[in-house]
Amino acid sequence: MKRYCTPLLCAVLLATCVAMNANGQASVAETHVAAAKVAMSPMTASPHPWQVYDALFKLICTQPRSGGRPPAVGPGEPDEKAKLVPTPRDKWYVPPAKVFDNLYFIGTQTESTWALTTSAGIILLNTNFPWVTPDLLNELKTFGLDPANIKYAIIVRSHSDQAWGIKALKKMVPSARVIMSEGDWELLAKDNTPADVKPTKDMVARDGQKLTLGDTTVTIYSTPTSTPGNLSLILPLKDGNQRHVGAMWGGDYMRIVQEGIKMWPDLQTMNKGYVASSKRFKDIEDKAGVDVIVHPHAEYDGTFEKIGALRSRKPGDPHPFVVGKDDVDRFATVHVECGEAQLAWAKGD
Repeated sequence: MKRYCTPLLCAVLLATCVAMNANGQASVAETHVAAAKVAMSPMTASPHPWQVYDALFKLICTQPRSGGRPPAVGPGEPDEKAKLVPTPRDKWYVPPAKVFDNLYFIGTQTESTWALTTSAGIILLNTNFPWVTPDLLNELKTFGLDPANIKYAIIVRSHSDQAWGIKALKKMVPSARVIMSEGDWELLAKDNTPADVKPTKDMVARDGQKLTLGDTTVTIYSTPTSTPGNLSLILPLKDGNQRHVGAMWGGDYMRIVQEGIKMWPDLQTMNKGYVASSKRFKDIEDKAGVDVIVHPHAEYDGTFEKIGALRSRKPGDPHPFVVGKDDVDRFATVHVECGEAQLAWAKGD
């Protein structure tokens, strides 16, 4: 039986060969960077801006500085503590947006918070910094939605821009249940997160867990990447009579220390876990038929460009967030190949 590679796979293989044969001495890392660079852009003449994952590529495919050191284990990082200070509104505010019939963007210029509506209430996807989370939740009222109807909040990782707003959420909606991995609850409890924003442990997510609220089921997966307890999500989306499947990849940047706590024993262990999780979730996306990317950080999947196109969408036009299998595969491939490159650099290959 003949076997054919997909256009993306063929291009990645070609890029790998070119990297290896250019001077006969290309490193292992260089071959993976070349493959990620191919996956970064679609093989079309005039791609939409949100189809080119250059910001993601620069974030995770940049070689660590020679002699560079990870953040110190000990007191919290100064740049993290600075995030407790409210930013002027014009520096963070972006208008909220109805992205699908059941999905709303209520984030800031840099951090994405999402609300998934169901027949029995709202599932919040990540909080934000403590000083801005109440404002973001109140943005739901723009669409006639009541923040008091938030039943669950799924937090994909314990980093400041996803988890530090948990207590602010609980203050506004005491009945809301908060779901995070066991590892990230423990990390948040022992790291240098300021005491006044440390939340009380609530629900623990299990790998493969299905959270059902009314007519909607979100599937939660363990994907150790940015933290050992990082989560990623598969969620159903509605656009009129059309049904789509979204994926939130919970991990992007690789960091060995968070808020003074060393999360991984060494760089190689961290990078191996990142690669394994990236490959696994790519397979999960393929089997689930994912055709929409929903991301915790707007800049890495072109969220704002897609929202802009959505606002000018005419009846019958394609939905800009429905990017299709090729774009979803490329997004995942960039993570896999950049993770492999980081692993090779850690090994000295």
